[in-house]
Amino acid sequence: MFGDFRLDEQERDALNAISSKIHKPAKCRIYAQDEPARYLYIIRSGAVRLEYQREDGRNQIFAFLWSDNMFGTTENGLYRASAVTLIDTYLFQIPYPALRTLIESRPRIQALFLQHALKYTKATERHVLLATCSLVTKRLAGFLLECSKQADFFDRHSHILTLAMDRKDIADYLGIALETTSRTLKVLEDMDLIKRLSSQRMQINTEQIRMMMSR
Repeated sequence: MFGDFRLDEQERDALNAISSKIHKPAKCRIYAQDEPARYLYIIRSGAVRLEYQREDGRNQIFAFLWSDNMFGTTENGLYRASAVTLIDTYLFQIPYPALRTLIESRPRIQALFLQHALKYTKATERHVLLATCSLVTKRLAGFLLECSKQADFFDRHSHILTLAMDRKDIADYLGIALETTSRTLKVLEDMDLIKRLSSQRMQINTEQIRMMMSR
């Protein structure tokens, strides 16, 4: 746990001591929007989506999270959005009260959690840029390119990408209709940028997609 953190052995032991390893099956709600925030989470393996329910009933997915990503940020003691597993997922669960106590005695740990928060902020910025792109083909192609950065879901030798999410999730994330997502996948296939193997597996031409995104 915390393999990427620059902690000494005592700090790692202290964090592990307040953390629990938990498992959540696919399509399982970890916590709900506006629920009292009790835990911070770090993904050991699997994938999670963060979604916000609008007042008009529409659902907005604003983040997909992967191994080593942290989530569970709060506002006024409540979770700002719902967190739902996409596939079988294993998590580290850290109680907020215990984390606050630990940070008081070991303040350097707080800086390391802030590093995770900055990574999340950068991911949010990338999502905004992607979702506001005027060309839907670029939105979807850029999204597939982002997914290809996840080693657990992309085979660099065969160039086969296994999507953790379904088409509705993608549509909600990119702010387009489900039908538009399906049509655009067909367009990308006609452009020889992808080759669909099943509903959630495809071979993607990452170099050609990068060239298209740069134009």
